[in-house]
Amino acid sequence: MSIALKRALWLAGCALAWILCLLWFPVGMGAKTACSLVILLAAATAWFRIGHGVRALRAHHNMDALLAALPADSWRQPVVLTAGEGHQWLFAGAPLRETPQGCYILVPTLADLASMAEMLLSARPEWASQLSGLLVLFPEQQDDQPVLAAQIGEFRYQLSRIRQLSGHRCQALLACYLNGRHAPWFACSAGNRQTRVWSSPQSSQALDEWLEGGSTQQQDARLREAVRVEAWVRWMSETVLPQCETADQPCAPLRPLAAGLAFVARPPKDSNLWHRWIAGKTTLRPVTINESADGEAVRFPDPLLSLLPGRSGYTPRLRAIGYVIIMLMVFMVAALAGSSWNNRQLLREIASDMERYQAIAMDNYPSKAEALAQLKTDAALLERYHRNGVPVRLGLWLYPGEQIYPPLMALIRGYQPAPEPVKEAVKAPETVRLDSMSLFEVGKSELKAGSTKVLVDALINIKGRPGWIVLITGHTDATGDAKANMALSLARAEAVRDWMIKTSDISASCFAVQGYGATRPVATNSTPAGRAANRRVELSLVPDAMACQPAATGTDTTLTSPDKATSHSK
Repeated sequence: MSIALKRALWLAGCALAWILCLLWFPVGMGAKTACSLVILLAAATAWFRIGHGVRALRAHHNMDALLAALPADSWRQPVVLTAGEGHQWLFAGAPLRETPQGCYILVPTLADLASMAEMLLSARPEWASQLSGLLVLFPEQQDDQPVLAAQIGEFRYQLSRIRQLSGHRCQALLACYLNGRHAPWFACSAGNRQTRVWSSPQSSQALDEWLEGGSTQQQDARLREAVRVEAWVRWMSETVLPQCETADQPCAPLRPLAAGLAFVARPPKDSNLWHRWIAGKTTLRPVTINESADGEAVRFPDPLLSLLPGRSGYTPRLRAIGYVIIMLMVFMVAALAGSSWNNRQLLREIASDMERYQAIAMDNYPSKAEALAQLKTDAALLERYHRNGVPVRLGLWLYPGEQIYPPLMALIRGYQPAPEPVKEAVKAPETVRLDSMSLFEVGKSELKAGSTKVLVDALINIKGRPGWIVLITGHTDATGDAKANMALSLARAEAVRDWMIKTSDISASCFAVQGYGATRPVATNSTPAGRAANRRVELSLVPDAMACQPAATGTDTTLTSPDKATSHSK
């Protein structure tokens, strides 16, 4: 998979996680901000970490020649990443070698194996299923067993990383070279300890059959080589293969697909691992061959490539599509879980408010009104969601508002408010009646000298206050001219008003006068007692919103409400 495609997948995953955090995670704004920063940091780290090995590889080694020499995208033969010892001898300074069976690519060091694979996959993403690893061993050039074990462990770790990068199992091949005369390749495949002889990359035969072929002289030479091959098989089983399956490595065991042996005329190193092992088994020292033959200059293990399985698996593009589908599925499941949680919280809160409302006694009016206000807030929230649309965090077909709204409204409509307090009926002040004979001479409208006490008593009973007007009405009996009686009654009412204004601090706006003459008798006019009762002056309070308002100077005419008593002077 290319670096660009990996970065795109990482960014897509981080974007989906960020959307989940903002829209569906049931956490506060502070936690969402912290989560967003963590996601941003993860995206930035992934962006720079992807391709880091490739950048380091290019910084230490010139890869331009290799990238220019790579086969085309349509190359479908095995691509073998070759690392280990003797690469100068194998590649002769070239970055890669193409043979009819595959393409061998030189890896400068074992630690660069995964980085080289990442670079190749970024340039040739379609090669993901064609990659394999080849470890080249020269036992006669090694004199330190721990170093050899470390090389095998590093090879094992790098192949596990390649599997993670490519998404395919990277097959492992082992190619071993010993000093000797030119001979065919000898190979052992996994699960089959029988050694086969490859005279060409297309044909092989069992070692026993190969020993029986040829002339007597050839059979003697082949027998000597077969002894060395059997010794090499035992050395591999005791020294190399156990290092591939040890449990002290932070990666899965490595099971090589095949191991091959070739004899080449390369002088061995003194006191090397191979000679020490042979000496320990036989006390003999192997003979060194210094001759060379045609074809030994470049000896790649082409026969081993025929054992590699055919190309299988998905292309990087299909794998990327698969990853996107998986991410979307995880995103939907997480979004549904978040929406379900948020809706449960909403339902729990409203149900709790409804239960609290129902638990309060109906006659507990203050608490009931407070609970009702919360129910109305919940109803307003649901109505806003219905009107403006359900928020995304409550969506995904899980919103319970349509089910909870009817019972909520039923509770609100069933509320019985507290009964209004009974208001005391404001009784109109009783009318104060004054006997005209006590105040006036017959036929006169001037107050008599002894009328002060009667008027003071009336003033105590009738007091001006805002919103009430003091109505003073004059009345006469039916004796005499009706028109004169009307004027006389009005004049007497005005005389009483003028005395009250003069005597008290009540404003003139608090008074109104009216003369009724003999039109409103309270007794019969046919008897002296009845006529005496009809000759009167009445004081009463009449409601009038604009009457008796305080003056601009701040004079307060508001007094206590009048006593509800009736005084009648005779």
